[in-house]
Amino acid sequence: MACTHEQLSLIARALSDPIRYQILELVARGNSEEPVPCCTMGMCVCDIQDALDLKQSKVSYHLKELKNAGLLRERKQGKWNYYSVDPTVLKAFCDELSRRFHLTESKVIS
Repeated sequence: MACTHEQLSLIARALSDPIRYQILELVARGNSEEPVPCCTMGMCVCDIQDALDLKQSKVSYHLKELKNAGLLRERKQGKWNYYSVDPTVLKAFCDELSRRFHLTESKVIS
C-alpha cells in the first residue's frame, strides 16, 4: 500500500502534535502484550481522558484527527467506541517515507 502526498501529509500532521502522539502511544500500549490495565480490547475516550488528564472534548478532537489520518481504528460496542492503532497504515507510512527519501551512498555528500 503506497501513500499519496495527501496521506503522507495527514499522517505527518497528526503525528506532529504532542498530545496526539501521546494518545497514539497510549492506545498502542493498550493493545500490546503488557496492556494498560483498563484496556484489553482497545481504549475508549474515558480511558484516554483519565490516563492523560484531559477533557473529553480535547480527547475527542485529537482522536478524530488520528482517525482521519488513518492511524486509528474505531470499534463500537454498546454505547462506547473503542480505539486501536492500525499497524498497516503506520507501516505503509514508514515504508513510503523510506522509499521517497532514501539516499543511496552515492548521493550522500561527505
